[in-house]
Amino acid sequence: MNLTITPNFQIYRQNQAKHQNKSVQYPQLQPLNADTISFSGKLPREASVIGQAIEQAYISRVDKFIDYAKDFHRGLKNACEKLADEGFCYDEVYNSKHPIKTLDSFMDKYERQGYVQDIVRGTVYWTDQQNVGSFKKFLDAMKEEGYEIAVFKTLNPKTGRFEKHPDLEIRQNGITPDDLEILGSFLKKAEISKPRSSTYSDYQMRFVPINKKGKNENKQTLELIMLYGPHYSKAKELESKYVYNITRTLGKLHINLKENYPEKSPGRRIANNLDVIKTRLREDISRPLFTNAYNADAKICGEEKLPVVIGKEHVKMLDGYMSGVRQKIPLYYKEARQKYKPDEFITELIKRSPDYLKREDKTITQAEIKRLRKFYMDRLSDFESDDIGIIAKAQDLLKETLKKFGEKTVNLE
Repeated sequence: MNLTITPNFQIYRQNQAKHQNKSVQYPQLQPLNADTISFSGKLPREASVIGQAIEQAYISRVDKFIDYAKDFHRGLKNACEKLADEGFCYDEVYNSKHPIKTLDSFMDKYERQGYVQDIVRGTVYWTDQQNVGSFKKFLDAMKEEGYEIAVFKTLNPKTGRFEKHPDLEIRQNGITPDDLEILGSFLKKAEISKPRSSTYSDYQMRFVPINKKGKNENKQTLELIMLYGPHYSKAKELESKYVYNITRTLGKLHINLKENYPEKSPGRRIANNLDVIKTRLREDISRPLFTNAYNADAKICGEEKLPVVIGKEHVKMLDGYMSGVRQKIPLYYKEARQKYKPDEFITELIKRSPDYLKREDKTITQAEIKRLRKFYMDRLSDFESDDIGIIAKAQDLLKETLKKFGEKTVNLE
Protein backbone atom coordinates (compact mmCIF):
# COMPACT_ATOMS: atom_id res chain seq x y z
CA MET A 1 0.00 0.00 0.00
CA ASN A 2 1.42 3.38 -0.98
CA LEU A 3 0.74 6.17 1.46
CA THR A 4 0.56 9.79 0.38
CA ILE A 5 3.11 10.61 3.07
CA THR A 6 5.86 8.86 1.09
CA PRO A 7 7.05 12.06 -0.69
CA ASN A 8 7.66 13.67 2.68
CA PHE A 9 9.68 10.68 3.79
CA GLN A 10 11.87 11.15 0.73
CA ILE A 11 12.37 14.82 1.58
CA TYR A 12 13.77 13.83 4.98
CA ARG A 13 16.40 11.70 3.29
CA GLN A 14 17.30 14.48 0.85
CA ASN A 15 17.72 16.96 3.70
CA GLN A 16 20.17 14.84 5.66
CA ALA A 17 23.21 16.05 3.73
CA LYS A 18 22.85 19.71 4.70
CA HIS A 19 22.99 18.80 8.38
CA GLN A 20 26.09 16.62 8.31
CA ASN A 21 28.49 19.34 9.48
CA LYS A 22 26.09 21.38 11.54
CA SER A 23 27.58 22.71 14.78
CA VAL A 24 25.32 22.26 17.78
CA GLN A 25 25.93 23.72 21.22
CA TYR A 26 24.47 22.63 24.52
CA PRO A 27 24.52 23.76 28.12
CA GLN A 28 26.83 22.20 30.68
CA LEU A 29 24.98 22.27 33.97
CA GLN A 30 26.79 23.84 36.90
CA PRO A 31 24.43 25.43 39.43
CA LEU A 32 24.79 28.93 40.81
CA ASN A 33 23.81 29.53 44.40
CA ALA A 34 22.54 32.87 45.65
CA ASP A 35 20.05 33.97 48.26
CA THR A 36 17.61 36.14 46.32
CA ILE A 37 19.08 35.75 42.85
CA SER A 38 17.73 32.59 41.32
CA PHE A 39 18.56 30.82 38.09
CA SER A 40 16.70 28.10 36.29
CA GLY A 41 19.74 25.83 35.89
CA LYS A 42 20.04 26.40 32.14
CA LEU A 43 23.46 27.65 31.09
CA PRO A 44 24.87 29.36 28.02
CA ARG A 45 25.34 27.20 24.98
CA GLU A 46 28.80 25.69 24.83
CA ALA A 47 30.29 23.35 22.28
CA SER A 48 29.29 19.86 23.33
CA VAL A 49 30.78 16.66 21.97
CA ILE A 50 27.80 14.85 23.44
CA GLY A 51 25.38 17.10 21.61
CA GLN A 52 27.12 16.52 18.32
CA ALA A 53 27.12 12.78 18.96
CA ILE A 54 23.36 12.88 19.61
CA GLU A 55 22.84 14.72 16.34
CA GLN A 56 24.90 12.17 14.43
CA ALA A 57 22.94 9.37 16.09
CA TYR A 58 19.72 10.89 14.75
CA ILE A 59 21.18 11.25 11.25
CA SER A 60 22.44 7.66 11.26
CA ARG A 61 18.99 6.34 12.23
CA VAL A 62 16.70 8.65 10.25
CA ASP A 63 16.04 5.98 7.60
CA LYS A 64 14.97 3.59 10.34
CA PHE A 65 12.66 6.24 11.83
CA ILE A 66 11.10 6.72 8.40
CA ASP A 67 10.48 2.98 8.10
CA TYR A 68 8.89 2.93 11.57
CA ALA A 69 6.66 5.86 10.57
CA LYS A 70 5.55 4.23 7.31
CA ASP A 71 4.42 1.08 9.08
CA PHE A 72 2.84 2.97 11.99
CA HIS A 73 0.84 5.29 9.74
CA ARG A 74 -0.30 2.36 7.64
CA GLY A 75 -1.60 0.74 10.82
CA LEU A 76 -3.34 3.93 11.94
CA LYS A 77 -5.04 4.34 8.58
CA ASN A 78 -6.26 0.73 8.55
CA ALA A 79 -7.57 0.95 12.11
CA CYS A 80 -9.47 4.15 11.33
CA GLU A 81 -10.99 2.67 8.19
CA LYS A 82 -12.25 -0.32 10.19
CA LEU A 83 -13.79 2.00 12.78
CA ALA A 84 -15.16 4.73 10.53
CA ASP A 85 -18.64 4.13 12.00
CA GLU A 86 -17.19 4.89 15.45
CA GLY A 87 -16.05 8.30 14.22
CA PHE A 88 -12.31 7.62 13.79
CA CYS A 89 -10.63 9.33 10.86
CA TYR A 90 -7.07 9.35 9.48
CA ASP A 91 -6.12 12.58 7.65
CA GLU A 92 -3.39 11.72 5.16
CA VAL A 93 -2.64 15.34 4.28
CA TYR A 94 -2.22 16.41 7.91
CA ASN A 95 -0.18 13.33 8.85
CA SER A 96 2.12 13.79 5.87
CA LYS A 97 3.46 17.10 7.21
CA HIS A 98 5.65 15.80 10.04
CA PRO A 99 5.55 11.97 10.37
CA ILE A 100 8.89 12.18 12.19
CA LYS A 101 10.61 15.01 14.02
CA THR A 102 12.93 17.06 11.85
CA LEU A 103 16.55 17.26 12.94
CA ASP A 104 16.10 20.87 14.09
CA SER A 105 13.03 19.98 16.13
CA PHE A 106 14.79 16.92 17.55
CA MET A 107 17.86 18.89 18.64
CA ASP A 108 15.78 21.75 20.04
CA LYS A 109 13.87 19.35 22.28
CA TYR A 110 17.07 17.57 23.28
CA GLU A 111 18.57 20.90 24.31
CA ARG A 112 15.51 21.78 26.42
CA GLN A 113 14.93 18.50 28.27
CA GLY A 114 17.99 16.34 27.71
CA TYR A 115 16.24 13.52 25.83
CA VAL A 116 13.80 13.04 22.96
CA GLN A 117 11.20 10.31 23.02
CA ASP A 118 8.59 11.23 20.40
CA ILE A 119 10.49 10.95 17.13
CA VAL A 120 7.74 9.13 15.24
CA ARG A 121 4.24 10.52 15.69
CA GLY A 122 0.79 10.45 14.17
CA THR A 123 -2.62 12.06 14.62
CA VAL A 124 -6.12 10.57 14.51
CA TYR A 125 -9.41 12.49 14.54
CA TRP A 126 -12.12 11.29 16.91
CA THR A 127 -14.98 13.50 18.05
CA ASP A 128 -16.62 11.18 20.61
CA GLN A 129 -13.80 11.30 23.17
CA GLN A 130 -16.04 10.56 26.13
CA ASN A 131 -16.77 7.11 24.71
CA VAL A 132 -14.17 4.85 26.36
CA GLY A 133 -15.81 1.76 24.86
CA SER A 134 -15.20 3.12 21.38
CA PHE A 135 -11.60 3.87 22.34
CA LYS A 136 -11.14 0.24 23.38
CA LYS A 137 -12.24 -0.82 19.90
CA PHE A 138 -9.52 1.39 18.46
CA LEU A 139 -6.88 -0.21 20.72
CA ASP A 140 -8.09 -3.65 19.64
CA ALA A 141 -7.87 -2.62 16.00
CA MET A 142 -4.32 -1.35 16.54
CA LYS A 143 -3.42 -4.66 18.16
CA GLU A 144 -4.59 -6.41 15.01
CA GLU A 145 -2.24 -4.09 13.11
CA GLY A 146 0.65 -5.17 15.37
CA TYR A 147 0.78 -2.37 17.96
CA GLU A 148 0.03 -2.07 21.66
CA ILE A 149 0.28 0.69 24.27
CA ALA A 150 3.85 1.14 25.51
CA VAL A 151 4.87 0.61 29.13
CA PHE A 152 6.85 3.00 31.30
CA LYS A 153 8.15 2.60 34.83
CA THR A 154 7.99 5.00 37.78
CA LEU A 155 9.54 4.70 41.21
CA ASN A 156 7.05 4.41 44.04
CA PRO A 157 8.60 6.44 46.90
CA LYS A 158 6.58 4.53 49.50
CA THR A 159 7.74 1.07 48.46
CA GLY A 160 11.05 1.97 46.82
CA ARG A 161 10.08 -0.21 43.87
CA PHE A 162 9.49 0.55 40.22
CA GLU A 163 5.91 0.16 39.01
CA LYS A 164 4.69 -0.30 35.45
CA HIS A 165 2.12 2.04 33.92
CA PRO A 166 0.55 2.35 30.48
CA ASP A 167 1.91 5.23 28.39
CA LEU A 168 -1.54 6.73 28.00
CA GLU A 169 -2.89 10.09 29.14
CA ILE A 170 -6.52 11.16 28.78
CA ARG A 171 -6.99 14.90 29.10
CA GLN A 172 -10.75 15.15 29.38
CA ASN A 173 -13.39 16.38 31.78
CA GLY A 174 -15.92 13.86 33.01
CA ILE A 175 -13.88 10.67 32.66
CA THR A 176 -13.21 8.73 35.86
CA PRO A 177 -11.04 5.68 36.70
CA ASP A 178 -14.23 3.62 36.81
CA ASP A 179 -14.86 4.48 33.15
CA LEU A 180 -11.53 2.85 32.28
CA GLU A 181 -12.46 -0.55 33.72
CA ILE A 182 -13.46 -1.67 30.23
CA LEU A 183 -9.83 -1.27 29.10
CA GLY A 184 -8.59 -4.03 31.39
CA SER A 185 -6.60 -4.22 34.61
CA PHE A 186 -3.42 -2.67 33.21
CA LEU A 187 -4.72 0.07 30.90
CA LYS A 188 -7.20 1.27 33.52
CA LYS A 189 -4.13 2.67 35.33
CA ALA A 190 -3.81 5.28 32.57
CA GLU A 191 -3.42 8.89 33.66
CA ILE A 192 -6.56 11.03 33.64
CA SER A 193 -5.95 14.76 33.72
CA LYS A 194 -7.89 17.96 33.18
CA PRO A 195 -7.80 19.85 29.88
CA ARG A 196 -5.37 22.75 29.76
CA SER A 197 -6.51 26.15 30.92
CA SER A 198 -6.86 27.04 27.23
CA THR A 199 -9.57 24.28 27.09
CA TYR A 200 -7.29 22.12 24.90
CA SER A 201 -8.02 18.43 25.48
CA ASP A 202 -7.04 15.18 23.78
CA TYR A 203 -5.88 11.59 24.16
CA GLN A 204 -2.10 11.09 24.09
CA MET A 205 -0.43 7.71 23.98
CA ARG A 206 2.64 5.85 22.77
CA PHE A 207 2.58 2.51 20.99
CA VAL A 208 5.25 -0.13 20.47
CA PRO A 209 5.24 -2.86 17.81
CA ILE A 210 4.19 -6.22 19.18
CA ASN A 211 6.08 -8.39 16.70
CA LYS A 212 9.52 -6.81 17.22
CA LYS A 213 12.13 -8.65 19.23
CA GLY A 214 13.20 -7.36 22.63
CA LYS A 215 11.46 -5.97 25.67
CA ASN A 216 8.76 -3.35 25.15
CA GLU A 217 10.67 -0.70 27.14
CA ASN A 218 13.59 -1.03 24.71
CA LYS A 219 11.49 -0.65 21.54
CA GLN A 220 11.05 2.55 19.55
CA THR A 221 7.95 4.29 20.90
CA LEU A 222 5.45 5.77 18.45
CA GLU A 223 3.39 8.73 19.61
CA LEU A 224 -0.28 9.15 18.77
CA ILE A 225 -2.45 12.17 19.55
CA MET A 226 -6.21 12.01 19.15
CA LEU A 227 -7.81 15.34 18.25
CA TYR A 228 -11.49 16.09 17.70
CA GLY A 229 -11.11 16.84 14.01
CA PRO A 230 -9.53 18.99 11.28
CA HIS A 231 -10.60 22.29 12.84
CA TYR A 232 -8.92 21.25 16.10
CA SER A 233 -5.70 20.28 14.32
CA LYS A 234 -5.68 23.65 12.56
CA ALA A 235 -6.21 25.42 15.90
CA LYS A 236 -3.35 23.39 17.38
CA GLU A 237 -1.04 24.49 14.56
CA LEU A 238 -1.97 28.15 14.98
CA GLU A 239 -1.57 27.96 18.76
CA SER A 240 1.81 26.28 18.40
CA LYS A 241 3.11 28.89 15.98
CA TYR A 242 1.73 32.04 17.56
CA VAL A 243 1.59 31.17 21.29
CA TYR A 244 3.60 28.07 22.18
CA ASN A 245 6.70 29.16 20.29
CA ILE A 246 6.81 32.28 22.44
CA THR A 247 6.37 30.46 25.76
CA ARG A 248 8.87 27.77 24.73
CA THR A 249 11.43 30.45 23.91
CA LEU A 250 10.81 32.18 27.26
CA GLY A 251 11.31 28.81 28.94
CA LYS A 252 14.98 28.94 27.92
CA LEU A 253 15.68 31.93 30.17
CA HIS A 254 18.22 31.33 32.93
CA ILE A 255 16.14 33.39 35.35
CA ASN A 256 13.97 31.24 37.60
CA LEU A 257 10.49 32.66 37.02
CA LYS A 258 9.04 30.62 39.90
CA GLU A 259 11.26 32.28 42.51
CA ASN A 260 9.54 34.50 45.09
CA TYR A 261 11.48 37.69 44.38
CA PRO A 262 11.22 40.80 46.60
CA GLU A 263 8.56 43.34 45.67
CA LYS A 264 9.63 45.79 42.91
CA SER A 265 12.89 43.89 42.32
CA PRO A 266 13.97 43.27 38.70
CA GLY A 267 13.28 39.55 39.16
CA ARG A 268 9.72 40.18 40.36
CA ARG A 269 9.00 42.61 37.53
CA ILE A 270 10.36 40.20 34.92
CA ALA A 271 8.30 37.29 36.30
CA ASN A 272 5.14 39.41 36.55
CA ASN A 273 5.51 40.79 33.03
CA LEU A 274 5.98 37.36 31.51
CA ASP A 275 3.05 35.94 33.48
CA VAL A 276 0.80 38.67 32.09
CA ILE A 277 2.04 38.02 28.54
CA LYS A 278 1.39 34.28 28.77
CA THR A 279 -2.04 34.77 30.35
CA ARG A 280 -3.12 37.31 27.73
CA LEU A 281 -2.02 35.10 24.83
CA ARG A 282 -3.87 32.15 26.31
CA GLU A 283 -7.10 34.05 26.91
CA ASP A 284 -7.16 36.04 23.64
CA ILE A 285 -5.82 33.38 21.26
CA SER A 286 -5.59 29.82 22.60
CA ARG A 287 -8.91 29.61 24.43
CA PRO A 288 -11.14 30.95 21.63
CA LEU A 289 -9.20 28.98 19.00
CA PHE A 290 -9.83 25.64 20.72
CA THR A 291 -13.40 26.48 21.74
CA ASN A 292 -14.38 27.42 18.20
CA ALA A 293 -12.56 24.39 16.77
CA TYR A 294 -14.33 21.96 19.08
CA ASN A 295 -17.73 23.43 18.26
CA ALA A 296 -16.97 23.12 14.54
CA ASP A 297 -15.69 19.53 14.71
CA ALA A 298 -18.51 18.41 17.01
CA LYS A 299 -21.01 20.22 14.73
CA ILE A 300 -22.55 22.03 17.68
CA CYS A 301 -25.14 24.41 16.29
CA GLY A 302 -26.18 27.69 17.84
CA GLU A 303 -22.85 28.42 19.57
CA GLU A 304 -21.60 31.90 18.77
CA LYS A 305 -18.09 31.91 17.29
CA LEU A 306 -15.67 33.59 19.67
CA PRO A 307 -13.44 36.36 18.32
CA VAL A 308 -9.76 35.42 18.13
CA VAL A 309 -8.25 38.87 18.42
CA ILE A 310 -6.01 40.89 20.70
CA GLY A 311 -7.60 44.28 21.33
CA LYS A 312 -5.57 47.39 20.63
CA GLU A 313 -5.07 48.12 24.35
CA HIS A 314 -3.71 44.62 24.91
CA VAL A 315 -1.51 44.90 21.83
CA LYS A 316 0.22 47.95 23.27
CA MET A 317 0.38 46.34 26.71
CA LEU A 318 1.98 43.10 25.46
CA ASP A 319 4.55 44.91 23.34
CA GLY A 320 5.37 47.18 26.28
CA TYR A 321 5.64 44.34 28.78
CA MET A 322 8.06 42.40 26.57
CA SER A 323 10.17 45.53 26.07
CA GLY A 324 10.09 45.98 29.84
CA VAL A 325 11.53 42.51 30.36
CA ARG A 326 14.32 43.29 27.95
CA GLN A 327 15.14 46.47 29.89
CA LYS A 328 15.05 44.71 33.27
CA ILE A 329 17.46 41.89 32.40
CA PRO A 330 20.63 44.03 32.77
CA LEU A 331 19.28 45.30 36.12
CA TYR A 332 18.62 41.74 37.24
CA TYR A 333 22.19 40.69 36.50
CA LYS A 334 23.63 43.85 37.99
CA GLU A 335 21.90 42.89 41.22
CA ALA A 336 23.12 39.31 40.84
CA ARG A 337 26.74 40.41 40.58
CA GLN A 338 26.50 42.29 43.87
CA LYS A 339 25.91 38.97 45.65
CA TYR A 340 29.30 37.62 44.58
CA LYS A 341 31.43 40.60 45.54
CA PRO A 342 31.87 40.00 49.31
CA ASP A 343 34.62 37.55 50.21
CA GLU A 344 32.37 36.12 52.91
CA PHE A 345 29.75 35.05 50.36
CA ILE A 346 32.31 33.27 48.17
CA THR A 347 33.84 31.67 51.26
CA GLU A 348 30.46 30.19 52.21
CA LEU A 349 30.02 28.82 48.70
CA ILE A 350 33.40 27.11 48.95
CA LYS A 351 32.59 25.65 52.36
CA ARG A 352 29.36 24.13 51.02
CA SER A 353 31.06 22.52 48.04
CA PRO A 354 31.63 18.72 48.00
CA ASP A 355 35.32 19.21 47.16
CA TYR A 356 35.89 21.34 50.25
CA LEU A 357 34.12 18.87 52.52
CA LYS A 358 36.39 16.08 51.30
CA ARG A 359 39.73 17.87 51.42
CA GLU A 360 42.01 17.67 54.46
CA ASP A 361 43.39 21.21 54.26
CA LYS A 362 40.46 23.53 55.03
CA THR A 363 42.42 26.70 54.43
CA ILE A 364 40.66 29.03 51.98
CA THR A 365 43.11 31.38 50.27
CA GLN A 366 42.44 34.75 48.62
CA ALA A 367 43.57 33.23 45.33
CA GLU A 368 40.87 30.55 45.63
CA ILE A 369 38.21 33.15 46.45
CA LYS A 370 39.30 35.32 43.53
CA ARG A 371 39.31 32.37 41.15
CA LEU A 372 35.79 31.24 42.12
CA ARG A 373 34.41 34.79 42.01
CA LYS A 374 35.74 35.21 38.48
CA PHE A 375 34.16 31.92 37.48
CA TYR A 376 30.73 33.05 38.70
CA MET A 377 31.07 36.56 37.30
CA ASP A 378 31.95 35.13 33.90
CA ARG A 379 28.94 32.84 34.12
CA LEU A 380 26.67 35.76 34.96
CA SER A 381 27.93 37.64 31.91
CA ASP A 382 27.18 34.61 29.75
CA PHE A 383 23.74 34.29 31.33
CA GLU A 384 22.95 37.93 30.71
CA SER A 385 24.05 37.84 27.08
CA ASP A 386 22.13 34.63 26.48
CA ASP A 387 18.94 35.94 28.12
CA ILE A 388 19.00 39.20 26.17
CA GLY A 389 19.19 37.14 22.99
CA ILE A 390 16.33 34.92 24.15
CA ILE A 391 14.09 37.90 24.90
CA ALA A 392 14.98 39.49 21.56
CA LYS A 393 13.82 36.32 19.81
CA ALA A 394 10.65 36.15 21.93
CA GLN A 395 9.94 39.79 21.13
CA ASP A 396 10.22 39.09 17.39
CA LEU A 397 7.86 36.13 17.74
CA LEU A 398 5.42 38.28 19.71
CA LYS A 399 5.41 40.91 16.97
CA GLU A 400 4.42 38.19 14.47
CA THR A 401 1.60 37.14 16.78
CA LEU A 402 0.37 40.70 17.23
CA LYS A 403 0.51 41.24 13.49
CA LYS A 404 -1.59 38.09 12.96
CA PHE A 405 -4.17 38.51 15.73
CA GLY A 406 -3.88 42.12 16.90
CA GLU A 407 -6.27 44.86 15.87
CA LYS A 408 -4.89 46.35 12.71
CA THR A 409 -5.20 49.96 13.87
CA VAL A 410 -2.10 49.66 16.05
CA ASN A 411 1.35 50.49 14.65
CA LEU A 412 4.18 48.70 16.45
CA GLU A 413 7.01 50.19 14.43
